[in-house]
Amino acid sequence: MRKTVFLIIIAILFFGCEKKFDFSTLPKDENITVNDTSYIEITPAFYGFTQISDIQVGGDQLIYVCDYEANKIFQLNLAGIKIGETSLVFHPKSIAQDSRLDLLVCGEVIKNNDTIASIFRIKISNVGFNLSNININNIDTIWKEKANPERRFSDIIVVSENQYIVARTGPNNSSPIDPDSRLLWFKKTDSLITPIPDLQTGIGNAITFLNKPTGLISFPYKKDFIVTQFLDGVNYGAIWMTFLNSSDFIGWIPKFDPSNPLQRVDFVFPNQFFESNGGIVDPNREDIFILTTPNLSNEYVVKKFDKKGKFKNESIKSNSISPPILKPITATFSNKILFIAEKNRIVRFKLSTDFNN
Repeated sequence: MRKTVFLIIIAILFFGCEKKFDFSTLPKDENITVNDTSYIEITPAFYGFTQISDIQVGGDQLIYVCDYEANKIFQLNLAGIKIGETSLVFHPKSIAQDSRLDLLVCGEVIKNNDTIASIFRIKISNVGFNLSNININNIDTIWKEKANPERRFSDIIVVSENQYIVARTGPNNSSPIDPDSRLLWFKKTDSLITPIPDLQTGIGNAITFLNKPTGLISFPYKKDFIVTQFLDGVNYGAIWMTFLNSSDFIGWIPKFDPSNPLQRVDFVFPNQFFESNGGIVDPNREDIFILTTPNLSNEYVVKKFDKKGKFKNESIKSNSISPPILKPITATFSNKILFIAEKNRIVRFKLSTDFNN
């Protein structure tokens, strides 16, 4: 008993004499509360762009920015300083980097007064990894949509074995054989394997209906992916597909089946992703970030889920950013930092618990 009283007295003296932390020195952010894990905006944001269409931190730990309107791809270091650029790809829409450090870019070419969706491979290793040194001899044209100039590629991701998947969209989904909105699966040698048949093009309520794909999200060392789309005639703005390879089946199936009561996780709650526009995966925690446009019924610009599809409270609200993000375009992730692009700026975030780690 005496020992307990003695310890209590010592504790009171110790903590009573300790200098108190001045909470007024914390960053001012409506999304931050004491004892709450949340994302803190890192300032300043990166500016100097016209119309960002994609950003990607590559395996070389450089940031690649597609500026669609400026017809440029910029190369930045992680501090946001531009160290290279090229204007050899017209209307660059999306970008990815494989393990060979080649850049895969979706853009356009002009032919007979038409703009034709195309896919390019940029061999940046041939020029000392400086994008400013690229010339046309370092760029291979992989694919062109010659017969359908109204089609566009909305995103590209690299999956395992340097294979890659491209999201294609367009105004005509009436063809039962080759509708505009599809996902194309390519070998690492740039030959088409097949359009992914496990998603059904068109309008419908099922989890596998694909209408207007806006973005793709890859998982490290896997063929699993998430495809995002606008809620235009479909119930699910994000579809999580997992790859199976067995003697009976090779292909993709939904990670969660909302028709199964045991799989009705937060991720597959219908109509929750308004104008979802891609996202990114934290490769260490395996958390998933889905970008979504805020509106009257949705205050989030980023919805975060764990690897089991459970919604996480540290999702980012539009009003927690100054000035607010009104329409997130794309995202990437590196070294515990989340990068979100909106038109002409890139905003960075870090978990409050990661600042001292």
